[in-house]
Amino acid sequence: MALPFDQVLRQQRFTRDHPQWSIHAQDGGSRFTAEKTEGNDCHVVAGLPLKQLLDRLEEIEAGQ
Repeated sequence: MALPFDQVLRQQRFTRDHPQWSIHAQDGGSRFTAEKTEGNDCHVVAGLPLKQLLDRLEEIEAGQ
């Protein structure tokens, strides 16, 4: 499954700007999981298409 190029670039920019997050493809790239580890805590956002995942991660980062 080919991902939209603009979203791939957006993912690369996000992980460059927020290296504490790791993003992994699931189900052949139809869904994604992001993980952020801070000390003993882990924040996970899972099961979303890439665009929705990045939208949510940007909301989380903006709120901190």
